[in-house]
This record gives sequence, structure tokens and C-alpha cells, in this order.
Amino acid sequence: MPCLQRLVKLVFFIGFVSCSGANELLERIECFPERESNFSGYSKEACLNRSCEYDETAPTDMVQCYLNSNYGYIIQGDKQETAGGFQLRLTRNQAVDSMFPDPIDNVILDVQYYTNDILRFRLYDANNPRYEVPIPLKPSNGRAPSPKYNFTYHSNSSRDNLFFFKITRQADQATLFDTSAGGLVLNNQFLQIVSRLQSRHVFGFGENNHDTLKHDVNDRRPWGIFARDQGTNEQTRLNHYGTHPFYLVMEQLPNTDQVPSGNMHGVLLLNSNAMDYSFTPMPSVTIRTIGGILDFFVFLGPKPEQVIQQYTWLVGYSILPPYWSIGFHLSRWEYRSLAEMQKVIKRNRDAGVPLDVQHADIDYMDARKTFTIDSINYAGMKEYFLQLNNEGVRTIIILDPALFDDQVNYQPTVQGIQEDVFIKWSNGSELMKGACWPGEVFFPDYFTARTQQWWSRLIRDFRRDMVSFDGLWIDMNEPGT
Repeated sequence: MPCLQRLVKLVFFIGFVSCSGANELLERIECFPERESNFSGYSKEACLNRSCEYDETAPTDMVQCYLNSNYGYIIQGDKQETAGGFQLRLTRNQAVDSMFPDPIDNVILDVQYYTNDILRFRLYDANNPRYEVPIPLKPSNGRAPSPKYNFTYHSNSSRDNLFFFKITRQADQATLFDTSAGGLVLNNQFLQIVSRLQSRHVFGFGENNHDTLKHDVNDRRPWGIFARDQGTNEQTRLNHYGTHPFYLVMEQLPNTDQVPSGNMHGVLLLNSNAMDYSFTPMPSVTIRTIGGILDFFVFLGPKPEQVIQQYTWLVGYSILPPYWSIGFHLSRWEYRSLAEMQKVIKRNRDAGVPLDVQHADIDYMDARKTFTIDSINYAGMKEYFLQLNNEGVRTIIILDPALFDDQVNYQPTVQGIQEDVFIKWSNGSELMKGACWPGEVFFPDYFTARTQQWWSRLIRDFRRDMVSFDGLWIDMNEPGT
């Protein structure tokens, strides 16, 4: 019998070690997220040079180069109450070297009880100001009187007293954000945060092409978020025009295997720098960005429509489009002439295809210059668009904000320089030059009132003198240009 007892204990111990090892593998934080890139220079040496851990025996589907489990921040001093919530001062754990240059050693965590259903928390440099997104949000009315969430924080004594926090919903104790896995990294040009997920049912983020709306948390590869003008390719994981650092989690019932509860919460990172996101089977989500601060809003829901209501209340509602704009549109690139456009319109009408709106792409321009019309291939465009209007068809023209660098003959650029409307380099005098359809171009600085007035005048004059239109197709106005 004693032999049997020892055998049972041995089997139990081996099983326990095996489970512990598996959990340790699952909870590793990736230290070389770009390793699949052909330009990453990934190797054991490169991993160790980042002061990361390297496991040569790790299975191919597990993390091989990972962050030291004691990497992170430690609470310094007591909690300080603020008008909207409280603040904590954090300092980086100096026992572990930074994975990148210029670590932010002293950090402030600012927690704001934004509304009863929205919690905001910000992590930023305690000593130096950093870029923050300069767009207006719906302001808080002050500290929420009856918040429906709890924000708790702790120090992990088994990991150098590393700081972590949790956000839970009071009604059902569902965990909405949980940094206990570690992985908080704050450097000048690399910021990262990791949160355990309440369930595997994750939606949102982008803009990327996916096979399904629901994310696969077993796929560890990163997805980029950075506005870029490139076509969709189902074989790649490209980032596209939109930038949406907002995700939704359809929660699951406690102690079940992914059975949805019907509740949902949402999380927004208010940051406009290039970033990426990735998942692990833990399940967890990792969000990385190369600048700014970590400025998060957590939306409690609990129902899906309530999450969206809370989100749109904060960031602003979509415009109510004119009725005609939701009709049947005809648009394409390379109508080589007005005659070809007319031919396509006639062909559609003859086939009984409804037509409510006709678009004109850059083909109508003279040498692809904004506020011009090709006087040869598009002669008569003004009269034809008026005819379409009389027939009940609305018209939309494309309008690119990039203005051609012709400082002698091209009046929009000549006037723009005279009125000081273009973006300049940091020296305050040299115009920033880019490239777009017509060639080398300048970009208007729409943050200034004088630029807005100048641009509005150009549009009004063009519509009055050159061609009538009912709407503008704004293109090439993102960093992709």
C-alpha cells in the first residue's frame, strides 16, 4: 500500500508540473512581436539583446522569446484623490533591464470615474509631456456619483511587487480589464499593455481583412492599425484606410465553456500613433503603439446596444446622410472621357438599372490637378451634370487635398502660399512636400481657420464657375499619401 501511495503522489506531482508548465507557456508575453517579418532580424541573440528570455525547447506554436515575468511597474507612495477619481505614482522595476531604449521610469496612472457606465484610465510620463489626441470628446460632468464598476489594484509579492489592476462590473462581477498577466511596457517609442479577456468572443479593431467578424484568439500573429492606401488582399494581414482601436467582448457565463451570457463590454484606446494588436489563447489581448500615451475608456454596457450607445455618446454620433446618398451610385476610375461616362450611364439605364448618383473620379481633372477640368476629354461636363440634375440624378466629384507644386501657373497653390495655408516642417518656414496623383504636392493645414476659409472659398468658386455637384468625394487625405 505505501508503494501505491507513493506512485499516486508521483503521478499527481508529474501532472501538476505538466499543467504548471503548460500554463507558464500560455501566459508568456511576446518579446519579439515582429519576428515573422522578413526584416525583423529575429534570432536568439537578438532576443537576448532585448533583455528578454529565450526558450529553445518551446513548441513552434508557443512564444519562444518572451518578457521577463518581473518586467513592469511598482507602486510608489499612496493613492492621491482627484476631482474625477484618483492617481497613483508608479516606477519601473529596475531589477529588469528595459527591452528598448528610453524607458519611461516614472509613470502616473490617472483613473477617472467618467460616467456611471464609463471608466477612463490613463498611463503617462510623470516628468515629460507627451502627444495626446487633440480631438474633442464628450466631457465628463465630474466624478460619477454612482459608478457601476470597481477599479482595484494590487501588488504581486511573488513578482517583485509588480503593480496590476482589474476593472469589474459590480452587478455580476465580470472582469472587463485585467493586467495581472504582466507585460506593461512604457518606452519613448514603444508602449504596450496586456489584458486578460473575459471570454474568447472578441470583435472590433481594424481596419484589416478577416475571414470572420469574430477574432481567433488562438492566432498569436499581430494585426496592424495604421491608415494606409493599399488594396485588400485576402492572403495577407494588411492594414487599410481605417484606424479603429476599439474592441468588444461578448461575455460568457461563469464556469462555462464559452457559453455567451448576452452581456458585452467595450474598450477604446484613444491614441493616433501606429499600433498593432494581438491575442493569445490565455485568452488575452496585447495592444502596442509607438507614441503618445495609453488613454483607455471602458464601456460597461452591459447589453451590446448599450455599449455602442456609450461609445458614440463619447466620440460623437454618425451624421445623418441626405436621403439621396443612400440610393444607387455609379462610380469607377478611368472614365477616359465624358463621352465614355455618358455611354456607361446609357447602358445602365437601357438595362433598367436604377441610377440616383453619378460620380466623377480624377479622370475629369486636367493632369490630375485639383480644381481643374480636362478641357479636351471632359469638355461639356458642367452642362452634362446640370442635365443629370434635371433628370433627378445627383452628382459627386472627387476632390484631393494635395495641391500640385506649380508656384507660377497653378493658382490654388499660388494663392495657398500667399495665404500661408500649407503644412510646414518644424523649422516653421519650409513647406512640407509629398507626392500624390499630379506629382509633388503640398498639403493644407486644416487645423487653422485661415486654411478652412481658403479651402471653402476654392470649393464655392469651383462649383459656381466650373461644374455643379451635390457632394464631394474626399480622397487621399490620410497618411497613406
